[in-house]
Amino acid sequence: MFDIQRLKGAALTAGILRYAFAAGILSLGVVFYFIPLKSWLTEGLMLKAELASYGLAAPLVFTSAGAVLMAIGAPRLILCALGGLAFGFAWGLVWSQLATVLGSYLTLLLVRCFRIGYGLKKVRQFERLTRQIKCNGVLAVVLIRQLPLNGFYNNVLLGMTDVRHVDFLVGSFIGFLPMGITACLIGAGLLQADFAKAAEYISLGFASSVVVGYALNRLRAFGYAKNADWSFLADKDP
Repeated sequence: MFDIQRLKGAALTAGILRYAFAAGILSLGVVFYFIPLKSWLTEGLMLKAELASYGLAAPLVFTSAGAVLMAIGAPRLILCALGGLAFGFAWGLVWSQLATVLGSYLTLLLVRCFRIGYGLKKVRQFERLTRQIKCNGVLAVVLIRQLPLNGFYNNVLLGMTDVRHVDFLVGSFIGFLPMGITACLIGAGLLQADFAKAAEYISLGFASSVVVGYALNRLRAFGYAKNADWSFLADKDP
């Protein structure tokens, strides 16, 4: 049976994994500047040059391709890092976030179009989950985005519920933002010619993950306080 402690534990695990990921990438970014693996990063310049050949259409090409990849379950953090490599931090974050949210939304639409998991709505606990997510809207989507699962599975889960489209889009954007910022900063930093500048980007990436992650932890605490009963997790009908 599910209970609120399990959900809290999963959210805590997700936070630890995010910080561990950021710390690991920070360490690898420093190491890459002192070992031959740094030469591998030149492939990022090839991607940037390829996108540049599309001129003003480059953001559209990147966003469209990224959205399709996200819809079929590709790792979004790689896309965010590539966005940072190709467009720099600011625009890389814009286009990678747009691609990630659109790709996730496409998955939700496909799940609903083909009525995947429709039979689960007859299961008592899943019906409670659906009702609670719909009731809490954006907050519920943000909380689910923090679970230690591939975003594709979260998209499928949310697609099987009755969450409103606008709540899904807004909640996904907010939930994706913390690690998206980190990945874009790291991607933009790893190709900096100057080591000090690269270290600054990567350090900012880690710091932003900590700050925004803390804000999301507070949001989760608010969500738990607001929904202490979380009826869909109960063992008996409310």
